[in-house]
Amino acid sequence: MIRHLSAMFLAALITAVLFAAPLSLAHADPMDHGDHAALTGTAAAEPSTGQVLFDRIKALAGTWEAPTRDGTMVDIFKPFAFDTAVLGEEWLNGKQITSTIFYVVGSELRVDHFCDFKNQPRYTAVPSLDPQIIDMEFRDATNLDTHPAHFHSTKWRIVDADHLIQEWFVLGGKKPVSLAHMEFTKRTDATTASLHD
Repeated sequence: MIRHLSAMFLAALITAVLFAAPLSLAHADPMDHGDHAALTGTAAAEPSTGQVLFDRIKALAGTWEAPTRDGTMVDIFKPFAFDTAVLGEEWLNGKQITSTIFYVVGSELRVDHFCDFKNQPRYTAVPSLDPQIIDMEFRDATNLDTHPAHFHSTKWRIVDADHLIQEWFVLGGKKPVSLAHMEFTKRTDATTASLHD
């Protein structure tokens, strides 16, 4: 008899709990999903240094020109691959002479340069105390054995939305070290449109 009453009591208790749970949930305040990140500690992470630098390169999208002793250097920056990379093309007197690809690996901005020196140096951007500077240091290269002159590093100063200074440091050439310094101005949309007409 006692066992029978205990079994009945247990069954009644389970039934009460099962019926009470939906009622309590129905009267509960809905959770504000906007606070989910704060509650779980999964707030969006700060962008990495590499991503910040990449975004600055991506903001250069468009056409730039710099006077040189050999003519006007034209740089064209174009994001591609769903904005995960940027292609930089360098043109001199209507002829393309280099291509550079910028992309992020982990927390680093990587830069692969396909050069008119007939080699392919690769760089990693390093943080600078000056927020205007993007400092790209040599990582490795291919074809230096047959073409030793190469751009060993490059430092870019983004002065403002319309002005960019590039310095390319050359090693392995006739001089121990030499420097290519170029000051670019961004073309207006009208000027860019006339370039392709």
